Amino acid sequence: MGPVKRVEFSYPRSDLTHPDSGVARLSGNYIVWSYAQIRHNIRARSMPLVDVYFRSLKKNVPSAGQFVSLPLSSIPHYRIGTIWRRGKCVSDTLMQERKFDVDFSPEGWSLTSRLELNQMGMGHIFADQDYPLHYGERDSMKLINFKLPKGNLLVSCVDYFARAYARNMDVCRALTTLKWSDVMDVLYEDPRPSAHQWLVKPSRRMRNYDAVYLAHLMYDSYTEMRTKKINSQFASRSPLQKVNLEAEPWFTGPGTLECRGKWINGGKTFLCLDLVGSSEPIGEDIQWQALKFDSTNGKEGAGRLVMPRPLRSAHAEEFLQEQSYVEPDKHSEITIVKAPPFKALGKRRKVVKTKKIVPSDKGRLGPNPPRPDSLADGDGVGSGKNVGKAEHVAEAKLESHGFLRDIWNAFASLKKCKKNKITRLDWYTPTDGFSSSEPAKVLVLAPIENSKIPSDVRSWVYLDRGTNQLRGLLVLRIQIASVDYFCFETQRKEIEGDPSSGRAGLLMKSHVSSEEEFSQFVEKLSSSIRYKKGVFKNMANFFPQGFETFNHTQKDKQVRYRNRLIGAFRKLGVELV
Repeated sequence: MGPVKRVEFSYPRSDLTHPDSGVARLSGNYIVWSYAQIRHNIRARSMPLVDVYFRSLKKNVPSAGQFVSLPLSSIPHYRIGTIWRRGKCVSDTLMQERKFDVDFSPEGWSLTSRLELNQMGMGHIFADQDYPLHYGERDSMKLINFKLPKGNLLVSCVDYFARAYARNMDVCRALTTLKWSDVMDVLYEDPRPSAHQWLVKPSRRMRNYDAVYLAHLMYDSYTEMRTKKINSQFASRSPLQKVNLEAEPWFTGPGTLECRGKWINGGKTFLCLDLVGSSEPIGEDIQWQALKFDSTNGKEGAGRLVMPRPLRSAHAEEFLQEQSYVEPDKHSEITIVKAPPFKALGKRRKVVKTKKIVPSDKGRLGPNPPRPDSLADGDGVGSGKNVGKAEHVAEAKLESHGFLRDIWNAFASLKKCKKNKITRLDWYTPTDGFSSSEPAKVLVLAPIENSKIPSDVRSWVYLDRGTNQLRGLLVLRIQIASVDYFCFETQRKEIEGDPSSGRAGLLMKSHVSSEEEFSQFVEKLSSSIRYKKGVFKNMANFFPQGFETFNHTQKDKQVRYRNRLIGAFRKLGVELV
C-alpha cells in the first residue's frame, strides 16, 4: 500500500468525540478503513454498536489496525478515509469521486462479500491486494454489487444503510433496536395509510427531510419489504449475536449514486469507500402533515403538564462529547449534530408541508432541562445524568439545483466565457476569507435572540424551524478591469415551480479599500438583513450609491440566471456581451 494524501474537509463538521470509546485511546494517527458487524449494546439497548476497523498511519502509509466499537448513529461522522488522533478527527484523505448511473431494481444489483466472491471463483473483483481487510480473503462484510456497462460498483451495506436510507439516524436506530410494530409507532403519529393520496403523519421525532423514505415505507410494498428485512436481522438475534448487515436498495428503477473511492480489478470495479449522494425515487407528490396544538380557546390549566425540550443545532466546529454506553436523560435538551452532507442527486420529489390544527386546553409549562454536559443518541431513560439527546442529521446538499449553487454557476459560466473581462470570481466567508475553491460556501446567519422582535422576523432566519436550520448569505466578489464588484444573495426555501419566491439579489461596486473594511461591512450586513427578512431594497440607506437589486428568472436557455446577471451589470455601466 502506498501513502494516503491528506486534504482539508470540503464541508463544515462538528468536533465530535467519543471519550468512552476506543477511538479516544488511539494515540497516533489512525485512518478509518472499513465497517464490519453491528451488535446490540448491552449497556444501552437503544444505541447499537458498529465494529469499525482503523489502521495506523506510519508516514501516511496504512499499517497495522484494530477494531473499535462506535454507536451506529455516529457512523456518518466516521467516514472511511477520515484520519483520527486521540479521539479527534484531524483530516480527510484524497479519493477519486465519481457519479454512476445504476439500476436500483433487483436485476441491477446483488449482495456479495469478498468471501463469497472467492468461493465463486471471482476473487479478482475485490482482491485483498487491491484493498487489504482484516480478515483477508475470508472477509464476510456485505456489499451491494451494482452492475455497470463495463464493470461493477461495490458499496458497503453499512455505509448505504447509514447514508442512503434516512438522513436522521434516529430512523436507522429504530430499525435496528425495535420490534416492527414499535418501529411504525415511533416513525408515524398515525401509521395507517390514506386511500387517496400519499399522506404522511409523522411522529414528533421525525423531520421532513426524511419525507420521501417515510412515504415509501408507508405506501410502497417494495420499500416495506426491504426495510422489514433489515429489522428482522436484529429482531431475530440474541443480544450477544453480531449482525453482518444486509441493507439493500429501498426503491426500484434507474438512479444515480455519487461515490468517493478507488478503481480496482484493473479499472473494471469501482470500490465505493464513501457514499456521498443518491437520487430519489420518482412518484406521487407527498403530503407531510405535522400536528400543531392550538390552545387559544382552551381552558386555562386544564391541559397536561408540558415539559419543554429545547431544540438547538450545534455550531460548526463546536466541541461535542457523546457517550457510547449511557442513554440520554428522558427530559433533556435535544442537540442536532450535523453529519457530513449527503447530496440529493437529480430531480427532487415534491413534498407539500401542511399542519393539522388540534384544539387543546392550556396546560402548565414545566421547568427547562439543564444544559447537558455530554450527549447520547438513544432513547431517554431516567434523569440526573446530565446527558442530553443527540440527533445526528445529514443535510441535503443539493446537486446543482439549489438556488445559491445556480447563482454561483451563472457567475462561473460568465467568467469562463468572458475571460478577457472577468479576471476573478471568489466567494467570501469571515472564516475562509476570499476563495475560488469549489464548492462555494455561505455565511450562516445568526438567530435573533431578542424575544421583543416580531416572531415572523425571528422565524425568517431559519430555513426550517423544525430542524433549526439557519439561512445562509452568499457573498461574491467579481473583478472586472481591475475593479471589484460584490454580489449578495440570501438563501431561500425551494418552492416547486418558483424557487426564487419573489426575492432579489444585490450587485454593487466596491467602496472599500481593504479586506478588513469589507469584513466589517459584511458583519453589519449579515446582522441587519435579518430584520428586513432578506429584502435588500428595504436597506437602501445601508449601501453606497449606485447599487442594483435584481429579480431572478429561469428563462435563460443554458445557465439559470446568467442573462439576469448580465442585465444587472449593464445597469451599473458594465457590458459583458
